[in-house]
Amino acid sequence: IAMACAGAGLSVTLIDASPEALDKALTAMRASFERRAARGRMGEDAPQAMARITGASHMAALADCDLIIEAVFEDIDVKEDVFRQIDAVARLGAVLATNTSYLDVDRIAAATARPADVLGLHFFSPAHVMRLLEIVRGRATAPDVLLTAMQLARTLGKVGVCVGNCHGFVGNRMLARRQAAADTLILEG
Repeated sequence: IAMACAGAGLSVTLIDASPEALDKALTAMRASFERRAARGRMGEDAPQAMARITGASHMAALADCDLIIEAVFEDIDVKEDVFRQIDAVARLGAVLATNTSYLDVDRIAAATARPADVLGLHFFSPAHVMRLLEIVRGRATAPDVLLTAMQLARTLGKVGVCVGNCHGFVGNRMLARRQAAADTLILEG
């Protein structure tokens, strides 16, 4: 997600509580940008894109951000805890997004004092390559927050699809049905 944003010209603050994990992530992104640039898949060189990414190991670094995208693993308790931490440091009016692929966006939003500023941005992996971006509207998501997310999709060169909040949203519900049909075909020989 950081690569997709930096590659589109946006400044990125990447947070990881572990300095070692943060260094590893930055090194991996640098190498990926260099490979993409060498193959002619970027309109600029890798150092320019990497210069837009700043690493930090504390949430306070998010205080001035306009958009914060959480991308921790799929555990509702962890996501709620992270959103409480983000809520404590994010400026008023910042858009708070979760990159969940299955979890309840309304429950995550309820962990904040500003559920109108919360939505889901489900990037498919790898986020800097895949074009689909599910924009998950929560029950309280404000119209301007939704419009900001749709504009972000355009800025990133993604196909933004606004979906409702339900288990698996659209993409993963379709994949689950396809997998169930494939499993049935295999079992039937």
